[in-house]
Amino acid sequence: MVKLSTLNALLALPALSLVLSSPLLESTDSAQLPLTNLLSSSASEQHEVHPSIFAALDKHDDPVDALLSLKPELEDMMAERRLLRIFGEGPREGVWMTEGDKLRLRREGKKFMDLTESQDMLESKFMAGKANTPELTHQRYIRPIFRDLSTSHMHDVLTKATSFFNRYYHAETGVQSARWLHDHIASIIAASPIGEFISLEYHTHRFPQPSIIARFEPPTRNASLPLTIIGAHQDSANYLFPLLPAPGADDDMSGSTSILEAFRALANRGYIPQRGPVEFHWYAAEEAGLLGSQEIVAYKRGLHANVGAMIEFDMTAFVARNTTPHIFLLENDADDNLTKWVVKLAKEYVDIPVNTSSLGAGAGSDYMSWTQGGYPAAFAAEGDPLSGGFPGDFDGYIHTDMDKMDIDDETGYFSLEHMLEFSKLAIAFAVEQAGWSDKHTRGDDNKRSAW
Repeated sequence: MVKLSTLNALLALPALSLVLSSPLLESTDSAQLPLTNLLSSSASEQHEVHPSIFAALDKHDDPVDALLSLKPELEDMMAERRLLRIFGEGPREGVWMTEGDKLRLRREGKKFMDLTESQDMLESKFMAGKANTPELTHQRYIRPIFRDLSTSHMHDVLTKATSFFNRYYHAETGVQSARWLHDHIASIIAASPIGEFISLEYHTHRFPQPSIIARFEPPTRNASLPLTIIGAHQDSANYLFPLLPAPGADDDMSGSTSILEAFRALANRGYIPQRGPVEFHWYAAEEAGLLGSQEIVAYKRGLHANVGAMIEFDMTAFVARNTTPHIFLLENDADDNLTKWVVKLAKEYVDIPVNTSSLGAGAGSDYMSWTQGGYPAAFAAEGDPLSGGFPGDFDGYIHTDMDKMDIDDETGYFSLEHMLEFSKLAIAFAVEQAGWSDKHTRGDDNKRSAW
């Protein structure tokens, strides 16, 4: 049984009045769970946990039993059959489990891919073709953009995004955080001198939290030109229990912010790709089994999209103590040729070392949705997960309430400067993949009014 003393030690949270903006807790039975009169939008209260949640966790060792004691009408949902590929164990085609088992797997620290809606991709022999790996020829366009990158902007984004109670895909706060991110991206586009060449959309799912796609269009649309994709996941989850806080600063608001800062700098510079569109993706529900990215891959396949290259950034901020900051390209289920090209790209443009490694058993992320769909994808992350013991050079606070920006202890520290190097890589990836159109862009780097 999980005792309150253990929970408080794990979570470092006061057992005070919670304000949860989650549909999972919007009970109409006040005698059963009197939470509806506690709703508030106060950011200072959003990380406080109601005693009833601690009580449920103290009483029930099983997270599903604890959840159903708070919200019994979720029983049918928890019993839904789901086809899950558990990373590092079991068959790649998955095993049939339940929605509730996903909570149990997370409690055990296991990552998985929910294949229930993607079984056709498992059976398909579709292959998109070889990765686009062009020669690196755009230094004169790329390097000046780095001057526009700002850790101050990144800090502001992280501060807001981590203020939500969590960004869980079924929670109202997960929807609110996605809406805020969408609106922030919209403000960047509105300030861009080439905003008419940038589109922004929600990609809605069968669950509440939407994914977000922003797209730089080339001067002339041509479906035969390859699509370049840069992605990260915007959701967060507390693996102990989904109704607990999950600020998710490193996992993965760091990656989301790194690519957002790259997007902002490109938009500010009037970037228009020459060789096909460039899309930035912020995925929903990665922690629920790569759900958002899998739906987007299925959508792109339905459009017969020609994806030349995809790269994901998942966890870009943490620097392990007594290590040199690195960018690591992780090779599991990634496209080998594209990974080698990204290593070459990073060595050209990034100011810290780059290396390759592999994910440990039981780990995975959204780039795997693309490789499963037959598209070439690569994966960049903050350190070597195989260095030393668990969790290697990765952040050990992820999936808890301690995944915050202020981490600086014997394990390592949260670094905006580290994140900025990934922003450089994202910019270089976009421009070297898709080129740079001299039409509609600033001719003189020092004259922002000339377009």
